[in-house]
Amino acid sequence: MYHTFEHKMLDSLIHNRLRLAILCSVAHSDEVDFMSLKQAVKTTDGNLSIQLRKLENAGYVAINKSVQQMRLQTNIALTTKGYDALKAYRELIMKWTNI
Repeated sequence: MYHTFEHKMLDSLIHNRLRLAILCSVAHSDEVDFMSLKQAVKTTDGNLSIQLRKLENAGYVAINKSVQQMRLQTNIALTTKGYDALKAYRELIMKWTNI
């Protein structure tokens, strides 16, 4: 049976190892705080901020900043659009790897 493995079908925003790790990590909770996410994906503050901004601009995550106990708290949540994109990405990969 012939399969098409058109690489352009992959969401290039998700098909980045750090952004994929971020989305998968956030998908496991309703909301994740910045420091927990940073530890989960093992990256720096700056790199995480840059990747989160890209995901937020695409509408894949929502970022909520608030002040708690005199400190800025940043929480990240997966949006419906982000969930749907991650699900579609997973389904395509599973289709390609179904042996």
